[in-house]
Amino acid sequence: MRSALCSALLCSSALSAAAQQRDVTFEEPQPVSVSGFAVGNASYDRALRANGFTAGKIALSLFKPAGDFYLFGQLTTALHAGESATEIDNLIVSWTPHGASQWTVALGRFDAPVGFERDDEPLNLIPTNSFNFELARPSKLTGAIVRLTASPRVEVAGAVANGWNLDVDNNRGKTGMLRAQWLPVDGLTVGVSGLYGPERDGTDGRQRSLLAPDLTLDLGRLIVGTEFNLGREQAPGRHLTWAGGTATAFLRLGRSLGLSARYDHLSDANGVLSGTPQVLRSVTVGPMWFYSRAQEGIFSNIEHTRFHLPQIALRAALRADYSTAPFFEDDGGGLVRTNTRGVLELVYIF
Repeated sequence: MRSALCSALLCSSALSAAAQQRDVTFEEPQPVSVSGFAVGNASYDRALRANGFTAGKIALSLFKPAGDFYLFGQLTTALHAGESATEIDNLIVSWTPHGASQWTVALGRFDAPVGFERDDEPLNLIPTNSFNFELARPSKLTGAIVRLTASPRVEVAGAVANGWNLDVDNNRGKTGMLRAQWLPVDGLTVGVSGLYGPERDGTDGRQRSLLAPDLTLDLGRLIVGTEFNLGREQAPGRHLTWAGGTATAFLRLGRSLGLSARYDHLSDANGVLSGTPQVLRSVTVGPMWFYSRAQEGIFSNIEHTRFHLPQIALRAALRADYSTAPFFEDDGGGLVRTNTRGVLELVYIF
């Protein structure tokens, strides 16, 4: 009796929808997925003679699929120089055409597909960013990007954006980006990105160009990620240049233990990036303890590797910085050429 009644109700619903010329579906709408991460750390700075604990960052992410589209947004509250600020860290509306799944079109604010390092702490293997990441290339772009997966091993992308790390454009020009990525064998990713456009406030005359090749090698227990940045900016009567690169290695020592190391080199001979003509170098090394696997999401692995993001990671690092010119602030308000920092960072993904 109950089965007959259910059948009658289903037939009645179908007939009613047909009369209104509508398709009938009994699928539940896909829910909004909520995730995020929190970061806290303890640090010591030798030059500033400062140490302390910091509840440094919390990020909340929303993911909503809708047919051929999805929406991903991330709000991040972070502490900088003793003050907290909340910003839209990522906001992506992505479309993959139903009949051309090799193409993807996305609009919004997204991670620049350049190099190995990323902006969010869970996506990195070391708890400090390199000079190359901070100065030599963009970490975020706001604009439109089109990706083509030409084959399982070849991907190309093109983007038009406001500029390096800008929410609102600072001049009338736009920055263009092209990227090609190749996986010659499993575990090896070779990519190259190129960017061109004006980046100075209020002027389109000083065009900046960047060539940024990168390579990632995943051997299971050992991960090696490298990136190089070769840049040039037009200036009246001359060209300002910079060159840099980083190499990051992670060795998995056990089920929940690993060791990370990074060498960072940036030659800013004209002072176009840092404001001081100099060569910056740093060496960072430290262990990582990690536990459990984070839930699947839009970001689930260290990019270009099979290393799944852990739900809990405790990372320590000792970093030695060096410059050919006084650059690092000390406790007396002056500048020194060397500095040493220690960091203990806890990352929790929820």
